[in-house]
Amino acid sequence: MDSRFVQIRPYFVQLRRLPFVKKARLVPSVTADIDEMIALTTASGEVELPVELKLSHLSREVAERLVHVGQRHPGLLVLAPLVGAELGELFVREKINFVDLAGNCHLRIGEQFLAYVQGRRPLIRTPADRGMRAPAFKVLFALLANPELVHATTRALAEAAGSVSPQTAADMRAKLLASGTLLKSRGNLRWARGGWKQALDMFLFAFPHIVSGFMVGRFRSKHQDAKQLEAELIPRLNAMGEWRWGGGAAAQRLTKYYRGDRTIIYLRDGSMTLAQKLPLVPDPDGNVALMRAIGPLAFESPNPEVVHPLLVYADLLNEAHDRAREAGAEIFQRYLSTHDSGI
Repeated sequence: MDSRFVQIRPYFVQLRRLPFVKKARLVPSVTADIDEMIALTTASGEVELPVELKLSHLSREVAERLVHVGQRHPGLLVLAPLVGAELGELFVREKINFVDLAGNCHLRIGEQFLAYVQGRRPLIRTPADRGMRAPAFKVLFALLANPELVHATTRALAEAAGSVSPQTAADMRAKLLASGTLLKSRGNLRWARGGWKQALDMFLFAFPHIVSGFMVGRFRSKHQDAKQLEAELIPRLNAMGEWRWGGGAAAQRLTKYYRGDRTIIYLRDGSMTLAQKLPLVPDPDGNVALMRAIGPLAFESPNPEVVHPLLVYADLLNEAHDRAREAGAEIFQRYLSTHDSGI
């Protein structure tokens, strides 16, 4: 039996409990970035909805990604172990359908059928995986940034991740294999269908908790205008070594769409000593964040001024507001959507 069907089957039980759903079945997707469709039979006929299956808890960043998926695919149905009240409200506001294993749901079919349940708690709580350490996070980033590394030797993957042990690389691949994100065939590993997106969700879930470990510090600039700030910082940063823009500054250079008030700078060799050479004042609420690069692949980018689009995307979703999310969606479509190809 197909493992994806086994994973989705519990949600069929929840869907069939809704008074207007008579039948539910999987049908093939005709869209490259949607892995499954669910056909629901009602008294008015059959309707097919695009599906995003999540195997673990949703974070705000993963939910933000699902919102922009829903903007491209109206009627999107999110299946997740638990959708809490805050994310449920976000999905309702953004017209995203969802069903979880506790029975919480928001499902609208046309103007005739609507179900909305919120506040139910799961009988068995799935543990949230917030225990990822920085070295494992770097391996996960490397695999996402360069999906072909799934075929690399353990030592080559560790080198691509930067300053991690081969054992850490092996452990991360074993974890992805155990979760069904990777598959083994004749001794070789490959991405499962939808596996890259599952790994992306894992990355986005961990990002807010891990990224603070890569932060050199937060600072305040005397310049409120982004152009003036950049003009002052660029020559000084160039004298300090290799660096790249992240966040909104990177998004503006990649898509011309969004800049925002925050400025994120990734340094190849970041330290507070270097930071003190910049015309910035330490401030935990400041508008400038200096970060250390998350491995060698962080500086591989279609634009030599910015970090890898995956980091730009994560930075934008971490801002958690509408314009940043829309900019992130554009980054994803232009630079990341082809990564989930089941290599």
